[in-house]
Amino acid sequence: MKLILKEYLSSLRERGELDAIFPDLLSQLGLNVYSRPGRGTRQDGVDVGAVGSMDGGSEKVYLFSIKPGDLTRKDWDGDSVQSLRPSLNEILDAYIPNRLPAEHHGKDIVICIGIGGDVQEQVRPQLTGFIAKNTTSKITFAEWNGDKIAALIQSSFLREDLLPKGARSCLRKSLALLDESESSYRHFAELIRSLSAGADELKDSERITAIRQMSICLWILFAWSREAGNMESAFLSSELTLLHGWDIIKRYAGKAGKAAQAVQTAFFSIFSAYQQISSEFLLKNVLPHVGKLHGLSSAVQSSCEFDVNLKLFDLLGRLASDGIWTHWFACRYSDEDAEVKKQSVENTLKLIGYVKDLIRNNPALLLPAKDDQAIDIFIAALLLSFNQENHEYIREWFAEVLGRGNFTYQTHGNYPCILNTYTEHLSHPKSGDDEYRKNVTSGSILYPVIALWAALLDDEEMYNNIAQFKQAHLSHCNFQFWYPDECSEAHFWTNSDSHGAVLSHVPVDRPKEEFLAQVFGECDQSPHFKELSAVKFGWWPLIIVACRHYRLPLPLQLLEGLRGK
Repeated sequence: MKLILKEYLSSLRERGELDAIFPDLLSQLGLNVYSRPGRGTRQDGVDVGAVGSMDGGSEKVYLFSIKPGDLTRKDWDGDSVQSLRPSLNEILDAYIPNRLPAEHHGKDIVICIGIGGDVQEQVRPQLTGFIAKNTTSKITFAEWNGDKIAALIQSSFLREDLLPKGARSCLRKSLALLDESESSYRHFAELIRSLSAGADELKDSERITAIRQMSICLWILFAWSREAGNMESAFLSSELTLLHGWDIIKRYAGKAGKAAQAVQTAFFSIFSAYQQISSEFLLKNVLPHVGKLHGLSSAVQSSCEFDVNLKLFDLLGRLASDGIWTHWFACRYSDEDAEVKKQSVENTLKLIGYVKDLIRNNPALLLPAKDDQAIDIFIAALLLSFNQENHEYIREWFAEVLGRGNFTYQTHGNYPCILNTYTEHLSHPKSGDDEYRKNVTSGSILYPVIALWAALLDDEEMYNNIAQFKQAHLSHCNFQFWYPDECSEAHFWTNSDSHGAVLSHVPVDRPKEEFLAQVFGECDQSPHFKELSAVKFGWWPLIIVACRHYRLPLPLQLLEGLRGK
């Protein structure tokens, strides 16, 4: 396990990765972290500042200067201002005399050199000489290399008495099977579920430890996945870890206190890993190809059109989810952060453009193979709807999906169905078998979603076409919408049990005004959506992540902002 941890540490970058684990690690060791890594602010060489007692000694101030990988000659005293020696000089000349908090004046100071790898031999004499020259009765130095940090992580986060039985084995298996993404994810999911199990019964200290362990394990998986060049397991695992992490943090959201702060910090570390994994996956695997005709369809490298269809709709949901998070960030910035807000808005518009390019250049996205791909379609349409200029594009896209669905159903082609297993889909459709066709289209969330968007966007023609299609060919099909219920908050984030309520036999045969009144009337009558913790505390995109990951239909309350427009 120590070798696994050291390999993980050596592959981390400095900003947002290696320095992200130090605050949790130091807190777990009993230190009080008073200064955390920051961007755009002057740090005078100190990446992390902490105070406390280690190994039973006296209380000291620990000032960390953190560098990624091995410490080479260039990293020690190269041209870059990020080199270690200039940072150490800044700590001695500027931070300690001028920026050390007043309450810590007079305490012994330990300047800690944090590196993910090792000090190379050609640098050792210079480092040793620098330390000898600058060590005083009050200021000493300590080297925290990959071996030391790995040992501390192993003893503080991954101790046998803290991890549930088999958890270490799950982590090892997940890392070993990175090339088999489904197997790797399955083992990591088992690990996360074991760490977050029984959160209601845990003490504050146990919850803090659990969420920190989840964070560290996710960062380890991320580092190894990036090294292996396969981010699939890391992507799915980051979604699951984020949701299980929220299931723990929701008890502390909006609260103050030491426990709340510790849990929230660990959750933000998970969220940071999720964001970086998502960005890296999309930047390397999706965005370079969305502008190429059939670019991503060809990249699936399968002769089976069902494989292409599955992967493209999956990528559509992932890309649109990332855009929704970017929109969420833009909405959270105040007018005082005008530049950052402007950048987030521009990034959202770029991602909207990528979604449109993805649909335009991959015709497979004009006809879903599975009815539940309505989830990915809904997410994409929600992102597109943030800009009113895209409303016509949504109409045209949905009209094409409806037209193709209607045609393939009537001709016994590859129409959308409710089959779940891969093998069943390989034998779909069965030409000329009307009874089979009725069975595999006995329910639908796809066509009601299209009807809903047609009504919201005031597309009378498309709405009427759905009603006619239903009457002529799908009278046997139960059009449905899903709503959270009183059990949803308990099970939404971990998928621990079934939950939610269904509005069956959605009346698409009525005028669209009556249709909207009924489906949104159900929203008005139910308080359960607003009682979801992610809604109450402003983290509503977590609902998108949960629905995408666990394949749940999206709540219609997400569209209430479009009513009356």
